[in-house]
Amino acid sequence: MDNNLLESLLDLEEDFYKEGFGLGAADGAEAGYTEGSVFAVEKGFEKFIELGKLYGKALVWAQRLEDMKQNAHETLPNPESITELSEEESTLRPSVCKGMAKFPHSSRLAKNLDTLLELVDPASLPMQNTEEAVTDVDERLKGAIIKAKLIQRAFGEREEPSDLHPDAKSGQVSGDGTGSIEDISSLSIRH
Repeated sequence: MDNNLLESLLDLEEDFYKEGFGLGAADGAEAGYTEGSVFAVEKGFEKFIELGKLYGKALVWAQRLEDMKQNAHETLPNPESITELSEEESTLRPSVCKGMAKFPHSSRLAKNLDTLLELVDPASLPMQNTEEAVTDVDERLKGAIIKAKLIQRAFGEREEPSDLHPDAKSGQVSGDGTGSIEDISSLSIRH
């Protein structure tokens, strides 16, 4: 009888280990699912915020392009008179775009803008939680960022850092002495 009592004491540690492991695995699976869901919502939100910003920029650029086509021979209004508009009027009227700097109209710019609008169109973005939909959104976001950079350079605007890539250097303009590949100001002339 002493033998059975001692055997059960020796198995006691193994039983507690198995019970603890089972409870930990169940709790970990539940917590992992919850944390994974929260992470997915956060990352999805960040991507759609970035797409929304690009969509807003694309709409402004499209309005500027349209205004340039329609008013090719008209003079632009005085920029000082535009700043006198109230905040409500300036956000509701696309005429504010008329006061922005002129840029040369080109078919390449129009094509890039059309492509950007197609990529970031909210009505065409997939909202399913599948691998294909996530891959599609990621690819469209990458393509839209590239097109937006091309359009910004054509307009002569500065690039803003992306929310998805906060480590990207902001405010770099060629010739600013940062040593980027497009910066020739940091090169010294040899004689």
